[in-house]
Amino acid sequence: MIDPVRLDDAGAATALGGADVVDLAETLGTSAVFEAAELLAFGDSARPAKDPVAALPAPPGAPARAAGTVSDAVALASALVAASLLATPASGIPGPGRAGATLLRLAVCLPVLYAVLGGSRLQLRRRLGSTFAQELRDVALPLAAGTLVCIAGWQVVGGLTSLSPPSENSLLATCVLAAGSVALARRLGATTARRGRRRVVVVGSGVVAERLSSQMACEAGVEVVGFVDDDPKEPTGWLGPLANLALVCEQYDVAHVVVAFSRAPAEEIVDALRPLQGRVPISVVPRLFDVTPTTADAHDLVAGYPALSVVPSHSGHWQRVAKRVVDIVGGTIGLLLSVPVIVVATVGVRLSSSGPIFLRQQRVGRGGKQFTIWKFRTFTVTESIPPPEVLASGELVTGPFPKLKVDPRMTAFGRLLRRASIDELPQLLNVVTGTMSLVGPRPLPPDFAWNFSPWALKRYDVKPGLTGLWQVSGRNDLTYEEMCRLDTLYATSWSTWLDVRILARTARAVLSGRGCY
Repeated sequence: MIDPVRLDDAGAATALGGADVVDLAETLGTSAVFEAAELLAFGDSARPAKDPVAALPAPPGAPARAAGTVSDAVALASALVAASLLATPASGIPGPGRAGATLLRLAVCLPVLYAVLGGSRLQLRRRLGSTFAQELRDVALPLAAGTLVCIAGWQVVGGLTSLSPPSENSLLATCVLAAGSVALARRLGATTARRGRRRVVVVGSGVVAERLSSQMACEAGVEVVGFVDDDPKEPTGWLGPLANLALVCEQYDVAHVVVAFSRAPAEEIVDALRPLQGRVPISVVPRLFDVTPTTADAHDLVAGYPALSVVPSHSGHWQRVAKRVVDIVGGTIGLLLSVPVIVVATVGVRLSSSGPIFLRQQRVGRGGKQFTIWKFRTFTVTESIPPPEVLASGELVTGPFPKLKVDPRMTAFGRLLRRASIDELPQLLNVVTGTMSLVGPRPLPPDFAWNFSPWALKRYDVKPGLTGLWQVSGRNDLTYEEMCRLDTLYATSWSTWLDVRILARTARAVLSGRGCY
């Protein structure tokens, strides 16, 4: 794994925030023998005499894809059986025979539904990891289109023959059940197949490449073996020049190549990547990733020129109303479910140290207006910002605010509350009352609220939130620039779907405790 480095004095580039910029691909099978290891001279920019491309393993064939295709077929068949048992059939046959007749009619749709999933299976090969939400999104639209085709087809068949088509309710039930079962089967299959470490090599050695490597190394089952570049920033983790990229992939059984920013000419990078096309999955980080949210649309601008298009956030009146309704409902449910935890935390804070149970702090919210938040006290004092003498006593976090990784003022019970993010549960009151949202940039104290470049002040266009892109991407393990970029990306591209994804990732972030000090 590459050791992370800090931004240099001239480094205006910002780092990536976890999975918000690039989706990676499936693992490539390892090769049997590396016959040309002696030809790779690290530190030598000369091109190897032997072409390493021939030593690379062939792309995964039918045997490697068999598990995924069988999994899809079994999941679809299960959905058909469930739909036939749940839906009301058009046939008047009573009892078990009625369900059997519906199943036979639905079984005709199985090849169509299986065929439309072919494109979504390709998505799996371009990713290093995925979530259930991503899998569900990949299969829902194709299955909906396939269901419409089946409905239209049965209408035609029913008009031309005496066969009675399955009811539309049964077809719609099949679509819904199939989407859930296929997504779940793929997720379970990916978890089982990727228990081993997947090896990744990075092309480039700048600030972004280093930080990207650090972020990927935190993902489960991912091993960043090093980087390849002609003019490396520093030797740590360097595996060789661009000319040896194919040879490095063979020697280290690389499963994926990620192209970050290299100072080498674009032509040389392309020449190094061409032998890997079709053999090793390749992901390219866009140069302007700072303004490229996860909602960017990849398409052909003109023939042969792929492009990423970013559209403005659709934050109209009804979208804001919907977000507010979700905040009220979600905040109320969260408060009710959290009552036992809040009671235990209240007793624990009272018994662990003297002082108030709750802290009231001023924060800056939407439009720059100040408001009051509530938190459980986790320190022996009421001030959360360490004084200079305390800051000098330990290791500082990477994050944008002066914090210690181990603050001597924190109580043992307070450390437990912070580790589980329980100290922020009282802020659900702020969500219900409307000064905060479930998802958004974290509210900052007035002393730190305005230390931003003008472009980063867009964070105040939306309400602050309990969780957000910064929190689920590493929190205090990320730099000041990363926080600014992620908060601005959210403010300029927020959507209901993005909020759902962040809320889903929040549980994993809380359980991992990464960046929580």
